[in-house]
Amino acid sequence: MTKFKTLAAAAAIACAFAFSPVQAQFVGGPTAVTTVKNVLDNARDDQLVILEGFLTKQVRHEKYMFRDATGEILVEVDDEVFQGQRVDPKTKIRIEGEFENELLQKGEVDVHRLTIVR
Repeated sequence: MTKFKTLAAAAAIACAFAFSPVQAQFVGGPTAVTTVKNVLDNARDDQLVILEGFLTKQVRHEKYMFRDATGEILVEVDDEVFQGQRVDPKTKIRIEGEFENELLQKGEVDVHRLTIVR
């Protein structure tokens, strides 16, 4: 009978680990800042990019124009990505996100992280 209890306990533990959520975060990807011109000229769809520059204006809800010394690009910044940080056209920021290249539109960046550069 003790063998049965041992097997039952082992099965219960295995099930607990099998159905518990696993939290992991991949930390690879680009580490170098690139330019808007480089992204527009060379980036592939879904490529991860890092840019530094300024949000110059809000185009519509969660859509902004981003500018660096080489040009400008449309970016999508979800409200929660700001994390309560106040950003205006004079605030230098670093954005990390994914380049989205739509068939009939100029490419844009879906921003995953926004950091104020000090």
